[in-house]
Amino acid sequence: MANVLTVVAKLSAKPGKGDDLAALLREQVAAVLQAEPDCLVYRLHRSKRNPDLFLFYEQYRSDAAFDLHRKAPHLAAFRERRDPLVAGPPEVEFYLSATD
Repeated sequence: MANVLTVVAKLSAKPGKGDDLAALLREQVAAVLQAEPDCLVYRLHRSKRNPDLFLFYEQYRSDAAFDLHRKAPHLAAFRERRDPLVAGPPEVEFYLSATD
């Protein structure tokens, strides 16, 4: 699929907050998948080696779809609840398909 934007984001919980963050992130996944039809994939992963480390693998139909995601009111509400649980800002990388 041409022009699909892939996003990989890593974030770390504060020590002892991994389970709380995991629960909140699972809620976030459900909200994004329900509210954003142009979000094709939104998968949460938790590190086996470090349970305070999380990775999102996301795919959006376009840059515009990702921009809507970033500005979505439901995501802003999750950020407010998430920020006290995380050790710092997420590390985010953006990818475009190399085969289209």
